[in-house]
Amino acid sequence: MSSDEVSVLGERVPTAGVKIFQDRPGASKDVFDQSVVFQQDSSTVRALTLYTPDLQNVGCIDNTGSAATTSYAKSVSTGFTTSLTTTFSLETSAEVSIEVVKASLTVGFSLSFTEQYSTVTTQTMTFSVPPGEKAFTYQGFIRTVVIEHNTSNRSYAFAPGSEGKFLTEVLVTSPVPVIGATTISG
Repeated sequence: MSSDEVSVLGERVPTAGVKIFQDRPGASKDVFDQSVVFQQDSSTVRALTLYTPDLQNVGCIDNTGSAATTSYAKSVSTGFTTSLTTTFSLETSAEVSIEVVKASLTVGFSLSFTEQYSTVTTQTMTFSVPPGEKAFTYQGFIRTVVIEHNTSNRSYAFAPGSEGKFLTEVLVTSPVPVIGATTISG
């Protein structure tokens, strides 16, 4: 059983862990309690609900017809992409670890939500493929939506237009294209 803390608004806030849902859940107290709280005012508490982790292709090199190693560089962004401002404060403390499976590829994510993820940053990623080989590079991401708890009427709803992605620093390479549905493993 988890212990409860009292929020600034005087409400009991469970200290249960953050959950990444397989699919986008409905807005409810249970979903809110498993999301990352990032903002509150006198009547509303906002949290980020995480769901449907996946991989997106960021590059491919087919070097099967070459006798030389080939390199590829691409700018890759990390952080949140959403139309709403999602700023984590110094007090925000949430960590998640998850393992996702897509086709025959298993990828582990371990993330800490801190101030650094309040903005999108871009860095250049380089990968090389030896002669006669093929490589597909993927970046892990998690879909996000802002859930709001109206403390006046005790309701929960997703903020309109708040869907986004959290682009992770997780990069993985596969010798074959990774297609199909992604599932969360044990």
